[in-house]
Amino acid sequence: MIHIALLVLLALCSAGASATGTPDSFPVVLDEDSGRLDISRHLTYYEDPSSSLNISQIVRRWPQIASVGIPDEAYNFGFTDSTYWFHTRVINSSSPNDRWVIEGLYPIIDEMEVFFVRADGSVGRQIAGDAIPFRQRPKDHHNINFFLKLPTGQSVDLFFRVRTSGAVQMRTLLWNSDDFSSADHQERFLLGLYYGLLVSMAIFNFLIFVSFRDTNYLWYVSYILSYGLLQFTLNGLAFEHLWPESPWWNNRAVAFLIATGMFCVLGFSRSFLALRENAPRLEKVFLSLMVFFVLAGAGALFWPDYGPVIRVNTFMAAVSVGFVILAGGLCLYRRFRPARYFMVAWTALLSGMLLYTLKTFALVPANFLTEFGIQIGSAFEVILLSIALADRLRHMSLKTQQIQQEMNEKLESRVAERTSELESANRQLEALSSTDGLTGVFNRRYFDARLAEEAARCRRQGPMALIMIDVDHFKSFNDSLGHQAGDACLQRLADTLTMVVRRGTDIVARYGGEEFAIILPYTDATGARALAEKVRATVERNLQFEWEGRPVAVTVSLGVAMAPGGTSVDPCELIAAADEALYASKQAGRNRVTVHSPGNLHSGTCEPVMP
Repeated sequence: MIHIALLVLLALCSAGASATGTPDSFPVVLDEDSGRLDISRHLTYYEDPSSSLNISQIVRRWPQIASVGIPDEAYNFGFTDSTYWFHTRVINSSSPNDRWVIEGLYPIIDEMEVFFVRADGSVGRQIAGDAIPFRQRPKDHHNINFFLKLPTGQSVDLFFRVRTSGAVQMRTLLWNSDDFSSADHQERFLLGLYYGLLVSMAIFNFLIFVSFRDTNYLWYVSYILSYGLLQFTLNGLAFEHLWPESPWWNNRAVAFLIATGMFCVLGFSRSFLALRENAPRLEKVFLSLMVFFVLAGAGALFWPDYGPVIRVNTFMAAVSVGFVILAGGLCLYRRFRPARYFMVAWTALLSGMLLYTLKTFALVPANFLTEFGIQIGSAFEVILLSIALADRLRHMSLKTQQIQQEMNEKLESRVAERTSELESANRQLEALSSTDGLTGVFNRRYFDARLAEEAARCRRQGPMALIMIDVDHFKSFNDSLGHQAGDACLQRLADTLTMVVRRGTDIVARYGGEEFAIILPYTDATGARALAEKVRATVERNLQFEWEGRPVAVTVSLGVAMAPGGTSVDPCELIAAADEALYASKQAGRNRVTVHSPGNLHSGTCEPVMP
């Protein structure tokens, strides 16, 4: 045992001798149990503002220029244009393992060089970083890494040279090669779960968007994808798997994806919180910030000096986060129900983003919580936001039902006012029960009954007319804008018809689909033609409305059929004649009136009236 102790002591003494003559009070000592060591607090440093020193000058002058004392946390100098040198000594006192891996936990450093200065004066060099081709790394790993061969009883001085346009952060680990591989396997499993969650939530919400066409879901999907890709890049995985041969793009991807992600965050928040109604002034701020991030994304790609771009983008991201929190809190204060879930869902993520930004500016130390705060928060946030979207959809559905109920009550009130002008209470009740649910005018059943009555009356008392009305190009209109827009169009048209047709004896009915009909008792061809033309002109002039911000023009084609007084009229023949006239209007170019010649219900002769 004494002999073994002496051998260990001799090994320690020989290993402790500096390979460069550089004193080091904080060496990293490897023993039999060493597997993973955080060497961040064993580093001394020197700032080289001019970036002019080489390794020979650094080794020679290190005792005079190196920092004094050990850091409480891993060095984090924030954004800087200086080159930083770091040094520590690694002594393998008794570990049988001679293969080690140095891992830098901040994968977006542009260039990190390691110089291995050994006792015999030889100097080895390795380089890695997100501006260096990925194939130059000793191990195919998303974090910066270097290989160190250090047999038992030997020591080596490590000099790190770090130059980057982003933040200088030096949280560094020294791994036994086997332990590094095992930890890498576990880390990739956890990251796989995280990114799998993001992808699955993106697909799920995109399918909901396809089903409901709610733009909130599209904004949310774009947010998940942009921020998921940003995290993929920050973790170094994008450089490893997506663009390993494109260091130029990898170096600029973070600034570009910050801009893209914040654009999507602001767009989603603006849409979800309905800022146009709930906070119009804040909406203008959000729109201004979105314009800024469009320009910032372009700057990340084309601005020659990348450093200022990443700093401005990171700072403005922090400012934007503050406005998002403010908007959510304001909408919550104004009792906008979806804002409750919004604030709960975003609290974790926004806190993580804020911690990450403060860490980038060296205002808080770099550690696991600040480094991976966004991932931790976003894993909960994407799930909670999906719940928030579902709740918002439910809230909007209830609100729509309430509006529909109010509209139905309004329509029922209108019907009640009209029916009050009729002669009997029984006719009033019949009209109320014969109203079309969508448009508020009479339905097909009521139309058939009244047309039969008026046809019988015509034989005894006087002429009558029937006008058939069809919305031009309604199928294309309905297919391009959706059924809700189509329903809104039919409702507006019905309102227009009831406004134009004012006689208490006249009947406006929905015949079916986009077709309407007007029964005109005691009306000759001149009066029917004049009313039909008035309907056509009023629709063309007044039925202009917006749907989802798009102006929509509506026109109608009309066919008029006449039944002279004192003749027996079959309602089916009258309908067929009006339909034939309507078809003639469509064939002649639509948006016009065609009048079937009076007294020729069987002849099919029609006169088109040009608008």
